[in-house]
Amino acid sequence: MHTRERGAAHVNIFFFLVMLVLFLGALGFGYAMIGKNTELEEAIKTANARVKDANRQALIYKHYVEDITVEVGEAGAYAGREGFDYSEYGTPEPLQNVAVPTRVRASLTDFARSSNVPEQRGLAAVFGLVTKSREELLRQIENSKSTNAGVQAQVAELNKSVGDVTKSAQAREATLSREVSDTRTDLQNSIDAKDRLLASQNAEYGALRTKMSDQAAEHAKAVAALRKEIETLQARAAAAADKVKLVNPAQEKDGLVIESSQATGLAWINLGTRDMLPLGTSFEVVKPLTGEVKATAVVRRVEQTRAEVLISNLKDRYDPVMAGDEIRNDLYSVSMRHNVYLMGRFSHPLTKPVVAALLADLGNNVVDKLGPGVDLIIVGGDLVNEEGSGFTPITESEEYKLAQNLRIEMAPLSKVRQYLKLPETSSN
Repeated sequence: MHTRERGAAHVNIFFFLVMLVLFLGALGFGYAMIGKNTELEEAIKTANARVKDANRQALIYKHYVEDITVEVGEAGAYAGREGFDYSEYGTPEPLQNVAVPTRVRASLTDFARSSNVPEQRGLAAVFGLVTKSREELLRQIENSKSTNAGVQAQVAELNKSVGDVTKSAQAREATLSREVSDTRTDLQNSIDAKDRLLASQNAEYGALRTKMSDQAAEHAKAVAALRKEIETLQARAAAAADKVKLVNPAQEKDGLVIESSQATGLAWINLGTRDMLPLGTSFEVVKPLTGEVKATAVVRRVEQTRAEVLISNLKDRYDPVMAGDEIRNDLYSVSMRHNVYLMGRFSHPLTKPVVAALLADLGNNVVDKLGPGVDLIIVGGDLVNEEGSGFTPITESEEYKLAQNLRIEMAPLSKVRQYLKLPETSSN
């Protein structure tokens, strides 16, 4: 009995030592994890600071591009520098509603031709040549005035000469009566010659006055044309500025993922009936910092302040959709509704009535007539020609040219197709 009790005590001490070792190991592991978490927190703070600096710099560039566009005009889509390979940068989307260099160049070329000056690159160079042309016209006018003054001096000199000849003739008439007839004939001939010279000078003076008047009229016409062009550019810039206020900023998020489940492939977003969110709306799920697309989310159920979405097209199964991810749809906006016009040919399954219904479900207003009130045009395919033998490019249509003059934003159907989800049909 005594021996058995000593064995039991030995087992309890051994168990205590084992638990002590495990406790010390867990304590050391926890201390190491706390140090690592501290390093990660510092790294996150540094990354957030860099992102903030990058966002600040991007905002400055955005304001710079907007201000340049307002001053220069010729807004449109800029796809990048010609010949530059953007593939290693992920093929960035074209910039919308910015001054397009090719359009600005075309406007300067037309202005230079209408002003009869050589084509130049840059606003300063073109306006400099127009200024020099105007100064040259002013110099020609001053030269004409100088020539006019010289002619008047010659006329005065001729009048003085005629007076001297007349006095001399009168003096000679008193003393040389026998030569009166001959002298009178010679004098008359001299007067006739002077009169012809005077008439010729007067005709030349009249021609110079006419030329000066024509040059003044041409100058006034050029100044009027320049003022009209400036007024047109100012009107276009004002229209572009008003239109920019209506357009939802590119790549702007529409909402956030608030819950997600990898097991069911479902998630919840922070949009609902209060945001006029329709069933079937398709969103891109993107990373908050990089904007990289992770998956597609389609609305299945809508509540007052949130909606359930089905996740599909997941790019990386090791990078699932999670709370905090952003969602976006270029045709849906919480704060704005587009006035949309459908241009061109639309074929099955996305016919014009179907596309119009889908856009209306997204809260947009689809109009039947193109006009200044339209702020978005979805462009379909080319139109069938009058003979029915082929297609006429949509860019040659009067509607397309009118849209360009009105500076209305245009998006091809292929770009927004992913946001137009057709209603599901059951098969029998």
